[in-house]
Amino acid sequence: MSRFLLLAALLLFSLGAPLAPALAADEFDPAVLDKMAEEAHQVPLTEDMMNRFVASYPEMRAIGAKFPATQTPDEPSGKGDSDKSDLDALPPEKREAMTAVATKHGFKDLEEWSAVASSVVMSYAYLREGKGLDELDKMVNQLVAQAENDTKLTVEQKQKTIAQVRELGAKLARLQPLPQNYELVEKMIGKVAPIMKIQ
Repeated sequence: MSRFLLLAALLLFSLGAPLAPALAADEFDPAVLDKMAEEAHQVPLTEDMMNRFVASYPEMRAIGAKFPATQTPDEPSGKGDSDKSDLDALPPEKREAMTAVATKHGFKDLEEWSAVASSVVMSYAYLREGKGLDELDKMVNQLVAQAENDTKLTVEQKQKTIAQVRELGAKLARLQPLPQNYELVEKMIGKVAPIMKIQ
C-alpha cells in the first residue's frame, strides 16, 4: 500500500468512514470523497426541528412497517445527474403516507424531513462512537508531525506528503456533522437516543 493510501486509510478510519468505496483496488480517488460529501446532505438543525422530527419518527417507522420491501428514508441519497433522489423511487402510496406525516409535523415536504433525519443521524452516529469534532484535526496534525519527523523522507517528499494529508483532511471535514448540529443533538440526546433504539 502506498504512503498516501495508508494516510487516506488512517484518516478515514479515524472518522469511522467506510474504506471500501474510497480505497478500492489499492487506489485512492479524492473525487470519491467529494461524492460522499455531496450525498451526505446536511441542514442546520434547530431545537424545534429536532422536537418535530422526534415526534414524527414513530409514525414514519409505523408506515415503513406497512411496506417491508422498502426502507424509511433516514438518509437521502445523492442526486447524481438529475434533480431526483431515491425518495422519488418510493411506491406512491408509501410516499404519500410519509409526506402526510412530514407535513403534519410541520415539515414542508418529505425531502425536508429526510434532510433533517440525515443531519440528526450523522451527528448521533458521531456521539454514539464517542467521536469529537476535533478528532480529524488531531489526526491530521499527528500525521503531519510524523511526516515532518520522518528521516527517511526527502524535503520534497515531506512537503508532498503534508500537502496530501491536508488536502485529504479538508475533504473529510465535509463528512463531519455541522458543529451546531452536533452540539444540539448532544444537548437533546435524551430525546434522540430512544428513537434510535439505543439507550
